[in-house]
Amino acid sequence: MKKSTPLYILNIIFLFIMMGSCKKDPIVDPNEGELITTVKLKLTDLQIGSNAVSEFVFQDLDGEGGVAPQKFDEILLSKGRNYKCEIELLNESTTPVDQVTAEVLKEAADHQVYFISNPSSLVNIVYGDKDSNNLPIGITSYWSTSLMPGSGTINITLKHKPGFKKLDDLVSVGDTDVSIDFKIKIQ
Repeated sequence: MKKSTPLYILNIIFLFIMMGSCKKDPIVDPNEGELITTVKLKLTDLQIGSNAVSEFVFQDLDGEGGVAPQKFDEILLSKGRNYKCEIELLNESTTPVDQVTAEVLKEAADHQVYFISNPSSLVNIVYGDKDSNNLPIGITSYWSTSLMPGSGTINITLKHKPGFKKLDDLVSVGDTDVSIDFKIKIQ
């Protein structure tokens, strides 16, 4: 029995050495969510043309929580008009500024921007761009405003859906990169 005890101890030491040398590398998601500190909406009145561009900005440099946003514009649009909306997403907490829009477009099959107008009759929004699977992205969209003046909110949410984006997905599907409620006034 005494001869087997040292052999038993050596086997246990060997086992621990082998287990320690077989550490797995941490899993890194190449499509992890984006930090977005700034959202810019560029709205072009299609009836007037490229000279009628308005920009509305949400900027919160320290991210969610903490200090209140540095800038949070109210969207002001004319009634009964059609607009082209282009979204620019930035991470301004880094130097140089991270152009998140380019990353979202590069990974378009894993991202979608959602628009929810409240009240729903205030603005009708349709997607103006699609990914390689012919699914909506939302970086470009077209907005038609109500014929009646009014006010409300537009929620703009960027969802990250790596590998599971589908047609007619609900806004609740996937991870939220950013979600903002812009006040909107139609005059």
